[in-house]
Amino acid sequence: MLFKQKIFAIVASSLLILLIALLIKRRKLREEYALLWLATGIGALVLVIFYPILVWLSRLTGAIAPTTTLFLFAFLFIMLISISFSVKFTRLSDQMQSVIAELAFLRRELEELKKEKGSG
Repeated sequence: MLFKQKIFAIVASSLLILLIALLIKRRKLREEYALLWLATGIGALVLVIFYPILVWLSRLTGAIAPTTTLFLFAFLFIMLISISFSVKFTRLSDQMQSVIAELAFLRRELEELKKEKGSG
């Protein structure tokens, strides 16, 4: 890895870690997601600092270049995040449908109570 590339990767990984820490501090990012993002930033930093590990992973996966391995890991990370968000959105959608049904039931019950009170 070229020196400029290594410096850029170290700076980018460090900025990611600092950004995540800042978002946690400001309560803009929940801890469950923060751990995943912090692990990603730290993992990238470790792979850049300990470049032989990245070369070894590249050989293990059959990648031609270490940068290909980094892109593969980034792609897998994005896929996992997408699946995680899809599961959460599905759960929230189900909960929303339940809340909507309950609200409709309560409105109907309230209207019936108002009619009974008005006619009685």
